Amino acid sequence: TGTSQPTTEPELVKNVGNGIFDVSALMQNSSTHGTETNPETTSNVQVQKADSDEKQAGDAVQAGEGDLGTGKEAVTVENQNQAETHQNNDSVSQSEPEAQQNVPESQQEEPEAAWPEYFEPGRYEGVPNEVYHAANGISSTQVKDARVSLMYFNARHVEKTIVKERSPVLDMGNLVHVLALQPENLEAEFSVEPEIPEGAFTTTATLREFIDAHNASLPALLSADDIKALLEEYNATLPSQMPLGASVDETYASYEQLPEEFQRIENGTKHTATAMKACIKEYNATLPAPVKTSGSRDALLEQLAIINPDLVAQEAQKSSPLKVSGTKADLIQAVKSVNPAVVFADELLDAWRENTEGKVLVTRQQLSTALNIQKALLEHPTAGKLLTHPSRAVEVSYFGIDEETGLEVRVRPDLELDMGGLRIGADLKTISMWNIKQEGLRAKLHREIIDRDYHLSAAMYCETAALDQFFWIFVNKDENYHWVAIIEASTELLELGMLEYRKTMREIANGFDTGEWSAPITEDYTDELNDFDVRRLEALRVQA
Repeated sequence: TGTSQPTTEPELVKNVGNGIFDVSALMQNSSTHGTETNPETTSNVQVQKADSDEKQAGDAVQAGEGDLGTGKEAVTVENQNQAETHQNNDSVSQSEPEAQQNVPESQQEEPEAAWPEYFEPGRYEGVPNEVYHAANGISSTQVKDARVSLMYFNARHVEKTIVKERSPVLDMGNLVHVLALQPENLEAEFSVEPEIPEGAFTTTATLREFIDAHNASLPALLSADDIKALLEEYNATLPSQMPLGASVDETYASYEQLPEEFQRIENGTKHTATAMKACIKEYNATLPAPVKTSGSRDALLEQLAIINPDLVAQEAQKSSPLKVSGTKADLIQAVKSVNPAVVFADELLDAWRENTEGKVLVTRQQLSTALNIQKALLEHPTAGKLLTHPSRAVEVSYFGIDEETGLEVRVRPDLELDMGGLRIGADLKTISMWNIKQEGLRAKLHREIIDRDYHLSAAMYCETAALDQFFWIFVNKDENYHWVAIIEASTELLELGMLEYRKTMREIANGFDTGEWSAPITEDYTDELNDFDVRRLEALRVQA
């Protein structure tokens, strides 16, 4: 089977005990046997912490997972010529996390018919994530779903009545996966929170500080009091109007002071109050009217324009001070009115959050954490050499036929190395085990492998992709606690995974043949005590 190791070849990755692996032979052979591959531009299989496989399955369900029937007679998986006929050229750069599949601009110019609707058995590099998950064949995730129950498998992958929506929220496993395996694809898949440049406005206080400084630099405007004083000064220079008088004598006194041309009552005729007041009014009408000295500043400016238009014109040339009150949005608009090129942190972040390109959003803090995890991986003596090996291949897709059932299958290991005939595969997994005691950590990791059927996936990878050894690269993602564990799948572990895989494939094949997709529990039963409960019962019986 694909899990056996050639006896004639040296063991390139050797377990020397205590969790340490010797990769010296692996590195020595790289220059002799390693065929330098093109820069990896392949799709990104979901590599997640605890819920990675479930989320990966969610994507698989949404695109073409209905082609799960029996296929043609098995063809060798290592059919390189077959694979080359379906490969796109090296310019295709497609590495998409399960939660978000976004094709860079350069890809959109590629012909739509670059990938076949049906994949023959073989090895394919550069298959886009969405194409792979829409392709024919049963994936390891689907096999795991069938182990939940055949009813669940049928609902998700055959009838498709259960659909798991992909979340746009960042999956740290995806980000770490890209940084560790395909860092060149970071920009194509993720949108990193922009750095706020120095001098950018971030708070209302910084806006107010700018406005105050701007206003202080402006030439002073005439205040309302200043304008009123000018108006009153002007009015003071005007000749006073002649009072009409409250009595005939007062009116006569005012009349006598009129210029001669306005004393229009003929001598010898009676000087009535009405006639004298008419003359006084005629005189007063020829006098310049005083300007108003009350009202708003704008109203006073209008009066000032009557008597001193030049001064008002000069005042109009002065810049008005910006408003210092209002909402933050009002203050932003005020600042923009005098400095359109200024940078506002709020606008910068709002534009980023709009995410017009549909990429996965990554905050600066998240990126910092992911880069620290990447550093821990690359600095690890074994993981670093595996992840940066010159002959490595990333996210290669394999399509094949299950020999026993005839069902089509497909797999895509994260990493593979082909060293002189010895083929090594690996999967990168992010985990969160900050609170697990050191003595129990290996047992916990074993439980993680078993509970999540990683061993089943590894066996399926080894079978379909003809791998001889398989490793898991576990990295703890908890903040500032990024330890790495390299775990090889033992022969017995792969055998267990293979037997469970075979059993499940037979059940899937029977489901297709009979149309019966059994529920997880099909019989009535009586609940019995387990060993722990039996001991508790016995202890309580003694005390009774």
